[in-house]
Amino acid sequence: MHRAFTIVEVLISVVILALVGTALLKNAGMNLDFLKKISSKEEAIDVMTIVASHHNPDFNHLQKSLYDFLAKEYLLDDNDLQKILRDTKIKYRESPIKISLPTLEGFDEEDQEEQPQNPINIQLVKLSAVSKVFGDYLYILELNE
Repeated sequence: MHRAFTIVEVLISVVILALVGTALLKNAGMNLDFLKKISSKEEAIDVMTIVASHHNPDFNHLQKSLYDFLAKEYLLDDNDLQKILRDTKIKYRESPIKISLPTLEGFDEEDQEEQPQNPINIQLVKLSAVSKVFGDYLYILELNE
């Protein structure tokens, strides 16, 4: 007697394969979406690194390209790179935030209400670079002298 699979066994195996295939496709789609988010965030970090390391108060509240930030310090003779930098336009905003922190010198536990004599002045510069692709904020710490 020749033994073969019944129709019920074949249908069950097809359903199991369909469920596994659907789960794999869903997982692959989620991975592609996650990869797009990571690459977008990496691009934003690259742009903010250029803006932070070459920030210029003269560009405040203006729309500039990355080429404007780099052209003064670097000789960019690669035409493809110049095109990429000029096409990446951002709206640049710089706003200082001043904070005074008390020092612990001369601070007595009994006189907690009394302010110490030597405050430390800290200035945070909030850089905002907004483009069509991303919008990120970066704080740069500067100590006042």
